Amino acid sequence: MKKFFNTNRLYSKRLAYILLLLLISTDVNAQIGSNKVDWGLHPLPFSRVGSAGWQFLKLPTDARTAAMGGIKSAVSYGNANSSLNNPASAVDVKNMDVQFSSMTWVADIQYSSLTFVKSIEGWGAVGVNLIYLNYGDMIRTTVQEGFGASGNSLGVIPITEGLGTFSAHDLALGLVYSRQITEFLQVGGTLRYLQEQIDDAEMSNWSLDIGTLYWTGIGSLRISMLGKNFGPDGEFLSYEGRRALTPAKVRLPMEFVLGTAYDVLESSPDSPHRLTVAAEFLKPNDGPDKYNLGVEYFAYSNIYMRAGYRFNYDEGDYAFGIGAEYSVAEEVLVKFDYAYTDRGRFDAVHVLTCGFGL
Repeated sequence: MKKFFNTNRLYSKRLAYILLLLLISTDVNAQIGSNKVDWGLHPLPFSRVGSAGWQFLKLPTDARTAAMGGIKSAVSYGNANSSLNNPASAVDVKNMDVQFSSMTWVADIQYSSLTFVKSIEGWGAVGVNLIYLNYGDMIRTTVQEGFGASGNSLGVIPITEGLGTFSAHDLALGLVYSRQITEFLQVGGTLRYLQEQIDDAEMSNWSLDIGTLYWTGIGSLRISMLGKNFGPDGEFLSYEGRRALTPAKVRLPMEFVLGTAYDVLESSPDSPHRLTVAAEFLKPNDGPDKYNLGVEYFAYSNIYMRAGYRFNYDEGDYAFGIGAEYSVAEEVLVKFDYAYTDRGRFDAVHVLTCGFGL
């Protein structure tokens, strides 16, 4: 009998423990469900920032898009610079257009672009473009053990004396084709050869941009979809004698862009004004989603005023700029554009674009 009571007492204790655990679990779940109480540690949110190279492909290619906060896919009324933004707009070039852009990026990095587009009746528009990014001369540095005046070791320190300098650059050379598919739909693509060189280390690759522009028929409302920088990974291969580890593959900064634009005011023979409002959503493969807003006011057939704002970027929010175009001869239109872009903690960037169209 005594053994029976001892066994019952043991089972009763176990049952009490189980009931207590169930009660605590129910209470915790109730608190989390109703009061949103968070328990324990959670991993940090995953970020893709820094997971892709070839970042020069993201820089503003001309003053117009820079001044409109980076808007590039749906502004239409294209010129030769469309081949670097949304190639579908290149078909808007009436005959021939040439554009040159220049800016000094952060850290005195010099950026230049040259674009040419020619319209061919019955075929669409074809063109070529060039981007060149020059990082300038940099002091060559190595590390080795250093010693003080008394001969004591200073540990491993950087050494620059007597080593000279080295340079680096990025290059993109592209071919563009654009065509009017229907009355409402424009399609275009740009195929690029890419090269990056740091001292004697070189890497080459290729990329593809595919863009569309659809005029909805609701006034001037248009919608664009753009895929940029599609291509394989790259790898530095030319410095076998100096590398300690096999270099990692370098991904292209691919992004998907969805944009829309609408002319609130439309220019006509009776009204020499046009006011365009545009917005974009960007989905990159190496960072969070981003949003661009921009406006462009075109007056008296030759004056432009632009402004834009960027959301969810690390540095720099707003931008603005002006532009002008003037007929210097029959069928020859000369164009000048300027953009001021805020870069947050860095110095502001100024973008200049000039060109002519026939």
